[in-house]
Amino acid sequence: MPDISLNYDYAFKINTTPEGKSETMAEIKKGFDNVSEALNEVLYQGSFLGDSGYGSSFVTGGQLIVTLTGVRMIGDTAQDYIFGDAVYYNWGKARETNVEMTCPDGTVITCPVTLAKISRSGGAANSATTISVEIHFNGKPTISETTDSEASQNNEQGE
Repeated sequence: MPDISLNYDYAFKINTTPEGKSETMAEIKKGFDNVSEALNEVLYQGSFLGDSGYGSSFVTGGQLIVTLTGVRMIGDTAQDYIFGDAVYYNWGKARETNVEMTCPDGTVITCPVTLAKISRSGGAANSATTISVEIHFNGKPTISETTDSEASQNNEQGE
């Protein structure tokens, strides 16, 4: 019987020491309650002589972008890195790191990334501070696919 895919089965890790000699991967999970994934596709669109004025579209490229939103959790390693002054107030290399994303089906995607459109404050006076960050994957990601049976077995084992 078919099963639904659940967003809480996404798992993210971010390198909080991108300039270090080795990676320090921190889990991105505390405080984040929404995830969306988009391919930001590049299109070539053209109308050809034999198409009576109708157009055609071709996907010629793209960039994987993951947006995470939630509430600020001070003391969480991943959030303190993403929303800290060293990343938030700087550009270029300060916004570049590596991310590992495990999808609900067990697929693992790794890639160098740029942290963009960081929002580290917002909300009503009597609410938790709302946050968001876009993770822009730089170049073609490495995709390690698992079979459906491997993903199912990992979910059953709580991995």
